Amino acid sequence: MLVQGTGGPASMRSVLDTVFSARAYRWAEEPGAMHFVREWWRRLGEWLSALRADNPAVFRLLVALLLLSLLVLIGHAAWVVWQTVRAGGGPGADAGRPARREIRDAAWYYRAADGAASAGRISEALQLAFVGLALTLDAQGLLRYHPSKTPAECAREANLAASDRERLKTLVRSLYACVFSGQNCGAVEYHRWRESGASSWNAPAH
Repeated sequence: MLVQGTGGPASMRSVLDTVFSARAYRWAEEPGAMHFVREWWRRLGEWLSALRADNPAVFRLLVALLLLSLLVLIGHAAWVVWQTVRAGGGPGADAGRPARREIRDAAWYYRAADGAASAGRISEALQLAFVGLALTLDAQGLLRYHPSKTPAECAREANLAASDRERLKTLVRSLYACVFSGQNCGAVEYHRWRESGASSWNAPAH
């Protein structure tokens, strides 16, 4: 015979909710990794509780070691951050930045050419001096220079008076003779070439 409870449907629903909320009635599948972590954490808690009850001295020692490890870890992290900030603000902070590129204008090439000539590298000196001359003409609006252009192309394209155009062609022929034809060129020939190139250049008269 069924005995009706005094609580009514509300009481019955509360009892059923309590029963079906137990672990045995949880039918949803839990991911394997999450289940492993949850189970491991539960067993660790049980082990610590048992250790605390059975051997309080060992439990206190374990807690002290864990706290000491945490302090060491925090101290190491703070030291690394401090070293990083210190290195970033020190004199060597610019060491990792790309070096500022030197401007290689006509004056730079002339200096490099004179240095190569002083060292006896006349062929190299003449090539550097020609680049300096081409950049000088470019700065004066008499030539549109590009590193891919040969000296002969520069001589043809230069917007010069007839006499200056012929002088530039003579300098190019001298350059080719020393660099490619094996002609013996020394410091005298180099300085003569430089003096001729250093003279003023003029556009054609209109």
